[in-house]
Amino acid sequence: KTAAEQSPLSADLAELQCHFTWELERSRELLFSTRDRLEDLLPDESNPWRGHIYNLLGFLQTQLGHSDEALSPFSSASEALRGPALLVNYSDLAWLHHKRGEPDRSQDYLQRVKELSREYPTGRDQLLPEVYAEKAWTQMEVCRNNGLAARLFQKALEEEEEQVEWHSAHVLALCYAQNKSSDLLEQLTHASERDPENLLLRVAYMELCARSGQEVVPEAEALAAKVLQRPDRMHRHMKPLLQLYRRAVSVQAAVDLATKALDKRPDSRFLKACLAMCYMWRIHQRAPVSQELIKNAAALLREVISLYPDSCFRTEIDLANVYAQYNHSLADAKLLYSELLRRDLEPWPKQKLYNSYAKFLHFQMKDWHTSMQYHLRAAEIPVKSCSRSNSIEALQKIKTRRVCDPRLRAQVNDFLLRTPKI
Repeated sequence: KTAAEQSPLSADLAELQCHFTWELERSRELLFSTRDRLEDLLPDESNPWRGHIYNLLGFLQTQLGHSDEALSPFSSASEALRGPALLVNYSDLAWLHHKRGEPDRSQDYLQRVKELSREYPTGRDQLLPEVYAEKAWTQMEVCRNNGLAARLFQKALEEEEEQVEWHSAHVLALCYAQNKSSDLLEQLTHASERDPENLLLRVAYMELCARSGQEVVPEAEALAAKVLQRPDRMHRHMKPLLQLYRRAVSVQAAVDLATKALDKRPDSRFLKACLAMCYMWRIHQRAPVSQELIKNAAALLREVISLYPDSCFRTEIDLANVYAQYNHSLADAKLLYSELLRRDLEPWPKQKLYNSYAKFLHFQMKDWHTSMQYHLRAAEIPVKSCSRSNSIEALQKIKTRRVCDPRLRAQVNDFLLRTPKI
């Protein structure tokens, strides 16, 4: 068809409410990591968001240029969802076939969207509650915009207040957004009573209690025992539970819990990644670490990298830093960093790499001058992140050093003068 004939189709697609119109553009590294994380959740058939997971996976595959692979998860979403919950799925499929150059198939799904919209009408400028809920859940999963997610869940609940999983997700979004509401603990308790199988609510409740200095160790241990009894659901609950253990019990207890979980499901790449995360927490503690633990961590990190080949960037940086602390492996750390520095990276990964490499140069190689150059490179990338903040803090300390290359000092001072304080 000519461009003129296709323009009405494009206009209709632009009006749809779905992943392709929700401005979810992210870096490829984050798209890959989100895709892999969602794939790890699929074995849990009890997950109430299973249909939405398939929808989001289809979108992610499309954005990554894998439109053929996107057909399968979108079809699985069509099978898992019912009634008005299919509206986003049909809209996504209309977009998918449009991107695949299949206008007739795209029109077929547009027609299904129109039929569903007539069957489940809404007021002007209003969305179906199912659409609000899926959009909210997607904001939590992709953008980590928990404040927006909470507002969208609230809109969904105004229409369908009896949806238990929406209530639970709404309260979790408020919690993750660090809502300062005085009744947040009460909301978590009430939501947990309505949704007793949602252990994320209990973990969030205990996390808030731990932050306020309350004793939660016995309850955390009881919850961990419950999670270990259901290996099929571990992927949904293990990471937040380990983070709770890190705060409220101890890092070593988190290592032990992750080890027990992996013993239950030794083929799980997700649980291997969880144990590697706990090893890194232990290594970053100020307490002495044995070379045996560092060796085990390095071996596990290498395995995790092989299991997540498309989303292993941060794990590779962890491995380089572990090599830097392992006897006789400084050369391995330098080699891995040199390989990472040669890659064509997007701004955020590049910033993360420069910041990490700058610290490696400073603490392991004792090359303060080159370290500052890489902190400057990291800070000059205009992406707001912890890495950038850390590099700017390092650069600000240059003013207190008497020994410094005048040219580097001038570059740093110029950068700091034109950079707003963060």
